[in-house]
Amino acid sequence: MAKKFTIGTDPEFFLRRKDGKFISAIPHISGTKEAPKPLASGGSIQHDNVAVEFATVPATDGKDFVNKIKATFRDVKKEIPAGCTLEAIPSANFELDELDHEEAQRFGCDPDFDAWEIKENEAPKCEDATLRTCGGHVHVGKADGDGNDFLVDPYGKIAVVRVMDVIHGVISVILDNSKAAIVRRKLYGKAGSHRPVVKEAGGYYDGVEYRVLSNFWFRSPQLVMLIHSLTTDALRVVREMDYEGLIADIDGTRVCNIINEGIVKDACKVLEDFIRPLLSKDSLYYLEECLANVENYNFKREWELEV
Repeated sequence: MAKKFTIGTDPEFFLRRKDGKFISAIPHISGTKEAPKPLASGGSIQHDNVAVEFATVPATDGKDFVNKIKATFRDVKKEIPAGCTLEAIPSANFELDELDHEEAQRFGCDPDFDAWEIKENEAPKCEDATLRTCGGHVHVGKADGDGNDFLVDPYGKIAVVRVMDVIHGVISVILDNSKAAIVRRKLYGKAGSHRPVVKEAGGYYDGVEYRVLSNFWFRSPQLVMLIHSLTTDALRVVREMDYEGLIADIDGTRVCNIINEGIVKDACKVLEDFIRPLLSKDSLYYLEECLANVENYNFKREWELEV
C-alpha cells in the first residue's frame, strides 16, 4: 500500500503574441510574489519576472493532480491578454522593450539550496540580458499519519531531494533535452536545487520543494502522471530502501554531472542500470508513453488552451 502524500506545483510559462513575439506578463497579470491573485479553482496567479506563474491546490493522487492543474489552467486562460497564448518552454529571449521594468530585472529574490553540498545556492548570473527561464517545481508534502515523517525532518528533506535527482532529474535529462532546456540548466535547476519549506496556494505546509525541473512536464497530462508516479517511487526508496547505498553505487557526482551538463547518453545508462529496477509498474508505463510521445505532445491542445 502506497503511503499518502500531497503534491502541488507552481510552474512558469511565457506569454507569446500571435505574431510570435514574447511579451512581459508584468503589465497583464496583476498578482505578485508578495500578493498572488486568488483563482476560482483555489489556486493563484502572479507574474514572476516576465513569466506567468500559477500555483495549484495540493493534490492527493495522480488523477487529482491532473485535475487540479487542468482547473487552474482554465482560470489562467481567463487572465491572459487577448491574442496571446501560454508557451511551455524552458527558456526564451525577449526583446529589450519587454524588459524595461524594475521587476523584469529581479532574479532569485528568494534563495534556494543545494542538497548535495548543503549550502545556499548563489543567485544566477547571465551575460545575456535578454534571456529568461521557466521552472516546473514539484511540491511534496506530508499527509497526516502517512509514514512519510522524514518529509518534515531536515535530513529527510535532503534525502528526498537527492533521490528525486536520481529518479526525476536523470529522467528529465532524457525527456527535456532541447536547446532551450540546456540553456536553462546553466542558470537554474542545478542538481539538488530545493527549498525546505513549501509555499502553496493557501499558505505553507510541511514538505520540500524540488526545483530542478523545467516546465517541460506540463506538455501533457501523461507527463504529469509520470511525475506523480516517480514521486511515489522516490518516497518509497527513502522510506524502505538503502538509498544512501543506492546513491553511492551510482555516484552522486555522476548524477549531478548528468543533470547539470545535460548528458543524455549517461542518463540513459543510469536509467537502464539503476533506475528502472526502482520503478513501479505505473511509472514504467508512463515512462514508456512519455519517451515515445514527448516530442509530439501539443501543450495547448492537451490542456484545452487553444484560442
